[in-house]
Amino acid sequence: MVTLDSSIAFFVYVTAVSSAAAGVTEAFKSIIPFLSTDYEPKEDCWEDQNEAARLMHYKRFFNLLISVLAAGAIFGMLGLDPALILTGADSAYVENPWQVGTWLWGIIAVFGSPFFASVLKILEGFKQSVNNSNPPNRPRQKVSGPRE
Repeated sequence: MVTLDSSIAFFVYVTAVSSAAAGVTEAFKSIIPFLSTDYEPKEDCWEDQNEAARLMHYKRFFNLLISVLAAGAIFGMLGLDPALILTGADSAYVENPWQVGTWLWGIIAVFGSPFFASVLKILEGFKQSVNNSNPPNRPRQKVSGPRE
């Protein structure tokens, strides 16, 4: 069953793997100059602009590919299934973590990381407000009655 705590654990796990994959990508960018170079046209003509755009698209594709492969490898090395974490299963470990599902979680983690980070902040704030059991803060405004 999905609970608030299991949802937070799921989002923390997926966001952490995504951050680690981004770190691996940055390491690759420092080793392979093509992945960190910004390409600009030499002259203001269509051929040069198309060539620069094509190289930028290749660069973005390879950066995303490295991130997805790194995230999939991290999920595989850890051997934890995020879906089992989300559902609050007794054990989130899987017997064979190198299946296609692991790589799919790598894709989900890389492309969904901004969304997951936002939802995680919302859930943590909600949990904190529930734990405090205080009524939510409401805006206050001082008013005065009619003056005669």
